[in-house]
Amino acid sequence: MQTRTDPLMWLLLQIARPTEQFRKAIGAWFRAHPTTDWWARVIRLGLIQFGIGLSLAPISGTLNRVLITDLKIPAVAVGLLIGLHYFVSPVRVMIGYRSDKARSSGRWRTPYVVLGVMLTFGGLVCAPFALILLSGDGVLGFWPALLICAAIFICYGVGINILETVYLALVSDITPPEDRGKVITVLWVMLILGTVVSAVVVSAMLVNYSHKLLIQVMQSSAVIFVLLTVVALWGQERLRADGTVISRVEAVRVRLSLRESIQRLSEQDLLKALFAMIFIATLAFATHDVLLEPYGGQVLGMSVAETMQLTALWGVMTIGGVGSAGWMLWRKLSPALLIGFGCTVGLVGFALISLASQAAAGESFRLGIAMISLGRGIFLVGSVILVMSLTDISHAGLFLGVWGIVQGLAQGVGVIGGGLVRDVAQYVFDDVALGYTAVYLTSLSLLLLVVLLMLFRFGKRLQVREIRMPWAGMEEIPADQLAF
Repeated sequence: MQTRTDPLMWLLLQIARPTEQFRKAIGAWFRAHPTTDWWARVIRLGLIQFGIGLSLAPISGTLNRVLITDLKIPAVAVGLLIGLHYFVSPVRVMIGYRSDKARSSGRWRTPYVVLGVMLTFGGLVCAPFALILLSGDGVLGFWPALLICAAIFICYGVGINILETVYLALVSDITPPEDRGKVITVLWVMLILGTVVSAVVVSAMLVNYSHKLLIQVMQSSAVIFVLLTVVALWGQERLRADGTVISRVEAVRVRLSLRESIQRLSEQDLLKALFAMIFIATLAFATHDVLLEPYGGQVLGMSVAETMQLTALWGVMTIGGVGSAGWMLWRKLSPALLIGFGCTVGLVGFALISLASQAAAGESFRLGIAMISLGRGIFLVGSVILVMSLTDISHAGLFLGVWGIVQGLAQGVGVIGGGLVRDVAQYVFDDVALGYTAVYLTSLSLLLLVVLLMLFRFGKRLQVREIRMPWAGMEEIPADQLAF
């Protein structure tokens, strides 16, 4: 008996056949070029970094601008919300330890990444509703609304810390040690590019601004982030016949606990001084994070779309700073010199912005942002390379972990402190511009302190004979904290 072929099924098969042939041809080509295949996997894995930058830029830029400038929420409260994810950064050590233990037993890291993605997505989707909760429409009082918003941002903070820690460990699993420098550079650039792309696209979409439109844009970016994550993770962790995970690095190092890390650090006096200066400089650079776009709106009268473009400028110049630092290291300049030079460039940037507030000069403001971002990129590279160069290789991961915690806590204190100084100064002087100027002058003073300490106290003691790159412990580098 002859079976009757469904015309629709027949049509689908005809359409699928050349697609399947094309897929097999592409697969065969990649199998014949294993190096290209491996780099394609790295680029695909980097989509997570790109998605993080894409989805976080509206939070760190536009949302805080609207809350401070349009809704008149105190900058210290907004700084507290934005900075919460830095204060939960010690979760990196706990989750990283559990992930390392699981991986050393041949089990997956992917479930930890999925947990981080779910928490991050929940926070990103709910974060825009801070506009509704804090708008003062009478549904909730300010303090209950602030507590709910804090819970949302803590959820996001825990998620992004879990995601970044386990994600970079996963990258380390599939990356040979000799290639890690190139890989981490690609992934970090993709993070910043995501920020730049987001800033350009969002600024174009928010020309005719409304709160509803901002909520839609932010939630759409969260969905895109999840989709990119799915594409990035698909097939990355591969199984052997016995069910264990295939890795390019078979010996997995299990990181130390937080208590053990602090004990090891307490034995190194010079490193303690270096971490103290890193804390001060990072705090100084971070003070303007929550105030960048509000300043443009309140003092210079920029629209939401115009201030969002400032984030793109920040991203481009940060990449320029990192690239400049790499060139300086290639020229064998000392990492300690990079720290001092980066702080000096940032100091000049804060001075330019302080002048811009009095002259209402938009070009001076943009130039100041460019110099702060450039200096920050140079400082970040110099600090992490110097930490690595001062430690023996067996403690590389340990001190990178401590460096990440110091970075996170300093940025959290800086973001909240910048908002607090702005609010207090504005109240005392009854002048919006002077409120921001007080913050920038404070940052200028802190960076000047670090430069003087490097020149007259610690500069010579921090010289190193060998510049050691940190790629052997790349899973400890908090890439998101380099950007946000």
